[in-house]
Amino acid sequence: MKQSTINDFFKGNNQLSKKVTKKKKLKFIVKSNLNINIDTAKQSLNMLPNMIEELYVRYKEKDDYKPMHLMKKHFDIFYENEVLELISLFERPIPYLRKYYRRLAKEFYLIKEKNFFEVFKQVKEILNMTKQYPHIIRGSAGCSLVCYLMKITDLDPIFLNINLTRFMHENRSDMPDIDIDFPAHDRNKIYEKIFRRWDGKVARISNHVLFKEKSALKEAIRESGYHKFLPKDFDLYKIFDNQDKINKILKSAREKLGTFKNYSLHCGGIVIFKDKVPKDYFLKTCDIYKNKESIKGNQIKLNKDEVEDNGLIKIDILSNKGLSQLWDISKQPILDYDFNDKNIYDYLSKGENLGITYGESRGMRKIFVEMKPRNIHDIATALALIRPAAAKNGQKFNFLKDYHFTNKVERDKYVIYDDDAIESISKLLRVSNSEADIYRKAFAKNKFYKKKDFRDRLEFVQRNMSIDDIDLIIERLEGLQSYSFCKSHAYSYAYLLYVLVYHKYYNPNKFWESTLKNCCTSYRKWTHYREAYNNGVILDKYTKCSNNLSPEKQYFSQGFWNTPNFLKNMYFTFNDYNSIDEVENRERNYDCNGKEIKETINVKFRGLIATYKIFKSCNKLSKKSKFITFVTIGYDNCKYIDIVLWGCHKLSKAHCLEGVGTYEDGHWIKVSNFKYGYI
Repeated sequence: MKQSTINDFFKGNNQLSKKVTKKKKLKFIVKSNLNINIDTAKQSLNMLPNMIEELYVRYKEKDDYKPMHLMKKHFDIFYENEVLELISLFERPIPYLRKYYRRLAKEFYLIKEKNFFEVFKQVKEILNMTKQYPHIIRGSAGCSLVCYLMKITDLDPIFLNINLTRFMHENRSDMPDIDIDFPAHDRNKIYEKIFRRWDGKVARISNHVLFKEKSALKEAIRESGYHKFLPKDFDLYKIFDNQDKINKILKSAREKLGTFKNYSLHCGGIVIFKDKVPKDYFLKTCDIYKNKESIKGNQIKLNKDEVEDNGLIKIDILSNKGLSQLWDISKQPILDYDFNDKNIYDYLSKGENLGITYGESRGMRKIFVEMKPRNIHDIATALALIRPAAAKNGQKFNFLKDYHFTNKVERDKYVIYDDDAIESISKLLRVSNSEADIYRKAFAKNKFYKKKDFRDRLEFVQRNMSIDDIDLIIERLEGLQSYSFCKSHAYSYAYLLYVLVYHKYYNPNKFWESTLKNCCTSYRKWTHYREAYNNGVILDKYTKCSNNLSPEKQYFSQGFWNTPNFLKNMYFTFNDYNSIDEVENRERNYDCNGKEIKETINVKFRGLIATYKIFKSCNKLSKKSKFITFVTIGYDNCKYIDIVLWGCHKLSKAHCLEGVGTYEDGHWIKVSNFKYGYI
C-alpha cells in the first residue's frame, strides 16, 4: 500500500482527542534559604522621595497636574513587605533615573496582582546555589527590570528598549516562564544540587506523547497479533493479504490518532513543591546521570500545560553548548567584555562564523555578510532574522535589502521579533500592549476566531486601509506560527555569540580546542578539525590520528587529515580573473540610468563537501524543480564557497563535487553543470 493512501485515510480525523481538564489552582510556597533583609531593602530606597519630588515638579511644569499625595500613593508599592523582600535580593543598584523607578513600580504592581513573587525567589535561590557556573536566560525573562536588578538576567531592558509585555502583563494570568541555560556538560551537576537541596520535594515534568499517523498504524498492527520487525517504509499490503483485516487495522489506527501514547521526560522543566511530591502526580524515579549510580530524581505525570493549570511554578533548567564552549576558554563574565570592538564586527562582516555556536550556519553567514553588523543590536537582529517566522513571506530578503542599501529600515514593516508583532498590533488597533499580546498569541497558536476578531477590528479601526494592505498585514502575522525569537532571547544569545567570536579572533587556539570538545555541528567532521589544525591545535589530544596514512586515506578512515596541505586537486578558479580580490576590484560598467550592468563571471570548481541542505523552492525561482540544494565546499585551507544546485540532491554518501557556473553577489556560485568527483 502506498504511503499516500494511508495519509488520505487519516485525513478524515486528524484532530487531537486528548483534552486537558483544568483543575483548581493551588499555591505551593516553598521555604526559602534566601537571605532576605527588609531593613536593607528600605535603605536602598532612600532616593525614592527625591525621585517623587522630581516627578511632581516635572508634571507641574508641563501643566499635567498630579497631586503629590497621589504620586506618593503610586510608589507606596515599593514599601510593601513582599516587594521589599524582592528588593532585598537586588544585586544591582537601582539607577537614579525616573524611567527605572516608573518601570519598577509597574512590574511590582503586576507581580503583586498576579502573585508572581515565588517565581523570582525560586529562580534566585537556584542561581545562588550555582554561582560557580555561568548562565544566561533564554526566553522573555530578559524583559523584566526586576530580573536584571536581581542578577537573574544580564539584560538591562531600559537600556536595550525591551518592552515588558512579552514577559508579563495585565491580561496574563499564568506564571511567567524563566528558562535558565547552563553549560551543557555541567547541567546534570546542577540537577544534582537541586535534587539534594529539595530532597523529595522537586520533580521533573513529563511530555505527553500522542499517537501520530505512523505510530498509530504500527500500534494497530501489533494489536492485530503481528509482532515482527516493521521497517521504516513498510507496506501494509505486503504484511497482510486480507483486505478485511487491513481495513480493521486502519480503522483501529484512525481511532488512536491524537490519543495518549506514552510519557517522556521533558527537556528541562522542574517543579518544586512545599512538601513531598504528591502521590497523585508521581510517575517514577529516574537517574540524574545516565548509566551511572547516582542520586535519584522524581518525575511527575503532568506536562507543562497541566503544571500551569494546577497553579504550579515551572522552571526550565536547560543546557547550552555555547556556554560550555565559552566556559572552557575563559571564566570571564560575559558583561565584562568590550562590546564596541571594531575588529570583532569586521570579522563577522567577512563571514567568519564557522565554529560559533548558534551562529555558524551558512544562512547566518549570509546575513552577517550582507548586514555587516556594527553593534550588539545588529547581531541580535541577525539571530532573529534566521528564525522561520522572520524569514517567512520574503521578510528576511526585503529587510536585508533595505538594510544593505539604506542602513535605515522601517521596522513597522516587519515582524522580526515577537515584540514587533505586539507593537504593530497595538498601533494598528489602537489598543494596549497587553491586549495586543493576546492577538499575537492567537496568531502564534492559530486560533481562528481570535484572528477573525483581529481582522474585523482592523477593518473597523483602519477604514482607509485597502483589502490588499490588510491581507499583507495578516499574512505577515501568520508567520508567527513558525518559531520566532522575542527580543530579550535574541539579545541574550547575541552577547554570547559576540564573546565566542571575540575568542575566535583573539584566542583561536583555545577557541578551536574548546570547539572540538563541546560543539555539535551541521558541518562534516573535517571542517572543524582542519580549522583547529590550522590554528595550532594538537589533534592527538582529542582523537586518535593515523599519521602514517596519506591525507586521502586519513580522510576516509577518521573523517579528517592532519597534514599541512589541503587535499589534492581541489580548486576554485575564474575564467577571466586571477583571484576574488581582482573580481571585487574590477572596473564596473553602468547604463544611462546609473544602474550597474551585470557582468557574467564564469567559474570552475572542485571541492570537498563541508555541508549541504535541501530546501523546497518557490515556483517563482525556478521552473526546473521544486527543490534547491545548497552546498558548501572547501577548496583550500580555511577557504569555502557556497554553491546552488537545482533539484533535490541527497549528498550524504558523496564527498567531492566539481563543475562550472557563474559567480553571484560576491559569495556564491549558481551551478550550470556538475558531477560527483573522486578523492
